[in-house]
Amino acid sequence: MQRLDPLYTPLAGFNLIEASAGTGKTYTITALYARLVVEAGIPVSRILVVTYTNAATKELRDRIRARLSDIRAAFLRGRAAEHDELATRLLDLSPDREIAIRRLSNAVRGFDEAAIFTIHGFCKRALGDNAFESGLSFETELMADTGDLLQEIVEDFWRREFYAGSPLVVQYFLDERYSPDKLLGQIERHLGKPYLQVVTPNAEADGPTLEHAFVAAFRQARALWLQDRAAIAKLLLESSSLNRQKYGLKHIPGWLGAMDAYLAAETPKLVLFDKFAQFTATKLQASTNKGKATPQHPFFDACATLQTACEALVDYCRHQIPVKLLAYCNTELAVRKRRQQLQSYDDLLLDLHAALRHPRQGAALVDTLRHRYAAALIDEFQDTDPVQYAIFRDIYTDAGKPVFLVGDPKQAIYSFRGADIFAYLAARNDTPDANRHTLDVNWRSDPHLLTALNAVFGAVGDQPFLFDGIPFHPAIPADGKQREPLWIQGRQEPPLHLWLLEPDGDKPLDKGDASRQAARATAAEIARLLNLGARDQARIGDRPLAGGDIAVLVRSHWQGRLIRGELLRLGVPSVQHADDNVFVSDEALQLEWLLAAVAEPGDEGRVRTTLASDLFGLSGEDLHRLREAEQSWTAWLEKFQDYRLLWCEHGFMRFFRAWLTGEEVPQRLLAFRDGERRLTNLLHLAELLQVAGRTHPGMVGLLKWLGDRRRVPTNRDEEQQLRLESDENLVRIVTVHKSKGLEYDVVFCPFLWDGRLRADGKGDTALLYHDPANAGRAILAVGVDEDHPARQHARREELAENLRLFYVALTRAKQRCTLVWGKIKEAETAPPAWLLHHPPVVGPSQDPLKVTRQRFKDLTASALRGDLQTVFAAAGKTIAIAPLPTASGQRYRPLALAETTLQAREFTGPLPEFWRVGSFTALTAGHSVEAPDYDMTATIPETAEATAVAAPSKGIFEFPRGARAGVCLHTLFERLDFTQSEDERLETLVGRTLAGHGLDATEWTPVVADLARRVLATPLNSAGLRLATVTPDRRLNEMEFTYPLAKLRADTLRRVLKRHGYAVGPFRDMIETLEFSPLRGYMKGFIDLVFEADGQFWLVDYKSNWLGAEPAAYRRERLDEAMAREAYLLQYLIYTMALHRYLRLRLPNYDYQRHFGGVFYLFLRGMDPALGSDCGVFHDRPAPALVAALDALMATGSAGPDGATPDTV
Repeated sequence: MQRLDPLYTPLAGFNLIEASAGTGKTYTITALYARLVVEAGIPVSRILVVTYTNAATKELRDRIRARLSDIRAAFLRGRAAEHDELATRLLDLSPDREIAIRRLSNAVRGFDEAAIFTIHGFCKRALGDNAFESGLSFETELMADTGDLLQEIVEDFWRREFYAGSPLVVQYFLDERYSPDKLLGQIERHLGKPYLQVVTPNAEADGPTLEHAFVAAFRQARALWLQDRAAIAKLLLESSSLNRQKYGLKHIPGWLGAMDAYLAAETPKLVLFDKFAQFTATKLQASTNKGKATPQHPFFDACATLQTACEALVDYCRHQIPVKLLAYCNTELAVRKRRQQLQSYDDLLLDLHAALRHPRQGAALVDTLRHRYAAALIDEFQDTDPVQYAIFRDIYTDAGKPVFLVGDPKQAIYSFRGADIFAYLAARNDTPDANRHTLDVNWRSDPHLLTALNAVFGAVGDQPFLFDGIPFHPAIPADGKQREPLWIQGRQEPPLHLWLLEPDGDKPLDKGDASRQAARATAAEIARLLNLGARDQARIGDRPLAGGDIAVLVRSHWQGRLIRGELLRLGVPSVQHADDNVFVSDEALQLEWLLAAVAEPGDEGRVRTTLASDLFGLSGEDLHRLREAEQSWTAWLEKFQDYRLLWCEHGFMRFFRAWLTGEEVPQRLLAFRDGERRLTNLLHLAELLQVAGRTHPGMVGLLKWLGDRRRVPTNRDEEQQLRLESDENLVRIVTVHKSKGLEYDVVFCPFLWDGRLRADGKGDTALLYHDPANAGRAILAVGVDEDHPARQHARREELAENLRLFYVALTRAKQRCTLVWGKIKEAETAPPAWLLHHPPVVGPSQDPLKVTRQRFKDLTASALRGDLQTVFAAAGKTIAIAPLPTASGQRYRPLALAETTLQAREFTGPLPEFWRVGSFTALTAGHSVEAPDYDMTATIPETAEATAVAAPSKGIFEFPRGARAGVCLHTLFERLDFTQSEDERLETLVGRTLAGHGLDATEWTPVVADLARRVLATPLNSAGLRLATVTPDRRLNEMEFTYPLAKLRADTLRRVLKRHGYAVGPFRDMIETLEFSPLRGYMKGFIDLVFEADGQFWLVDYKSNWLGAEPAAYRRERLDEAMAREAYLLQYLIYTMALHRYLRLRLPNYDYQRHFGGVFYLFLRGMDPALGSDCGVFHDRPAPALVAALDALMATGSAGPDGATPDTV
């Protein structure tokens, strides 16, 4: 492999360029592009440039356009800018400058036509521009996300497999908490890969056959147990042959009981209890004392058979079902997309690949694309896969066109997105040696740091990255580069710091402890460096070191949170980059709670849930107070109704913005330590919901879309990845994957010792690997045993990718890199174990990975240090090895900020006994379930009388029950002009009110409008008083009241009510059981309606309670039962006292008997003019003596004299 000079390499043939980190890959691509324009005269529309992300495409487009403009300016001037080698070379070698200027001018002017695409963009353009040759339908629609369609397919599979499936298997999946989402999560990353070969042990196994064998074995074991249980127990308890350490006498009774329980059922369960194996002949034989006879009984053999049958059926469920789902999804997804004329991003590649190989039109399409794109530059080629490589190979093999595949196999780290390093290695093998090039001059890092890194990756020799096709070429510092060295307290420290985590004893350090120690030490060092920078004692060149110069690289979101927490502890501001999906954030869950509450504002549980979230910030105490303050709670419910109406009438974003500003959400979130992260997530989610609303209209559709994304998130969609919450000059916390392509002056890698491998996980892990004998054969092994060769191959490939991640992490640093290492659990499979502790000699028959693993486990602390000294001996003072710092760290104190310690003021005042604001709801909370004033769901048992009157099949009795319906009807009567009930505007008002409360306006408008007319026309008393006669100027809606209470006790109130004759009939039990905590303070509440008629004032409370499906259920005697059951008697006495005191203050010469008309509780569903006031109307006028007694009780804490009258109180 030869070093590439982009200024002179021939522009011909199929070329592979391996560009190591920091070696100017983008510069090389722009240089080759400019040469193709100037030297080869190829128009920009015919130079194909392909990369792998939208961001990279934009960067390449901008860089290439700027480079062409600069070179054109140099040609126009006749000289190149200083140090511009490319422009100088082109000027010197161009035979005709006028032609070159014309080519460059055309390129700059027509750059909008430049063929610079993502891989998917290129495939889409190729298929669309050549629809006839590719066979693509003109009506095909590109879908960015197949999630909804895939979810539908998985749910269909679930129904097909389980709804009519075996009850035994179905119960197993339910017991193991399987769901369609869980099954999809097991196979989703393997979809859309036609080259993948799936292998499973016992692939020929048949579910029904295995189930039959299991059931038969169960029945045999059960029969033997029921027949001879005592003899079996005696053998286990009394046998002298058994090893009693394994068959302890104190444990056996418990095992026998578990067996009793398991075999008691006639229908077996596919989950054996923990110690079932103790009953098998195999286990008994293994636990028999030497020279003794193993206890014998047919039951023990039957248990062994049952265990084997159970394991076989469980393996089938856990492995074969997901494999069946994978095949079903691949087939069905293609069928449904074709039927609906849809195309996914994966389809773009597969369709173009298939079109290029079509037996009839394929050759024509190849010729068309070769002519269309006369040259190709493929960026990030290490992230290719077999399909992508096959596309470019089919187009350009033997075409003689200049093609450059640019990438670095050492940075191939995206297998989770489908990238396949073996596709790159195949391209490498297909490329002639003369056309393989390397870029090894590093323009990024300090030369001393490069020396240290060369020592790290050069220690293993030919296989630092495990595979022969990925060599390591030592990085060469660029000559003459102007560098800005890192100075710390006037000196340059070694650029690579290796902190050793050393356990106290011989055992490796626990991973949790190691993580915490590493995070604490990293944060402390960052705070130290920033404090030095703030005092001008840490500098990069001529400027102080700042937070934006530092990055902490992590592998997981959990590690990022741990580091961020430690930084916050020391006052160091930071910002987190992550590959995580925004739908896995807490904000996504809380936003779903909010939208659910807005969609169903009558569901008080949903409203309380979202109010308790960080979006609203109400505490448990706040919610408790709301339960006692009816008006405040009602105000919240009405606010959610208003939000719902806003969403319905003006769309999601209008509602969201109104809610965001109205509830001061940004201010609340920003008060949290990670407030910027939270607010960024929330706004990001709102944008995604707004876009989703175009294809998922309505509240229900959008809520389902959000719920589906939360349950099955995907990291494949760039739009759903977490956004950067701030662009300030802060410490960066970045995942290694996200850091690729970026650079930082100072890098910390505190967690790269974590060598956990997925292939070391449970046996049901799906393992992806490549056949060692045929690397082009990708295999997915499902359910293989621990000793299966597939597991060894998968471990090797996983470690190889971790080594590449390790390389990416360390090469992000420009000036300094700090790495944590040591004897930690699972560190034996971490990259440093392979690179720094590789055995000097490995036998030809030995597995080098296994040998290295064992060697690291056996290392003592001194031997580990010895390995490090040997590896870094040639690196000199470029590496500093030291124990992990243990200091907790000094807080970061920028000079511009004064540190102020805040302390809460201590409360020393007295708390009045029982003082609080009370309400009807608070007083009756212990009497019954919480009874919202707006609606109840109480029902009463049917009687013969109740069934005597027939009701319409579809009417107000079928109208929805619950708080939402209650709030809706209350709102309607509050807004309704009673005197205009026949006006056509009533229908409009009813329809809007129903829609605003989430009820079907089309279905219920006629019913509710008829209800309103009947309520207004029903006589309320024998004098013919009707609401229809009450004009707006004679009524007061939702009258709020608050009046003082000296002291109110339940026992005193009970005595007053009994004295005045209320402890009779259905009210007796209510009064006897009335209990509440003593109350001193204020009584607060709202009266639905107060109106005046003929000089008298009446209070009205609307009740939408459903008492039955017939008018007879709303007769007076039935209403008395409802009034007693829900303690409404107490409610209207509280209201009576409020209106009485109000009128006494406002009316001159007020007299209770003359001015107070009475109380109406209107049970709306039962009201009918034809039935009069005997149906649906509860009426009472408390006696003057009772009102006087209650007034005295609330004013003084004791009842007044029996003969007192209210006007004298």
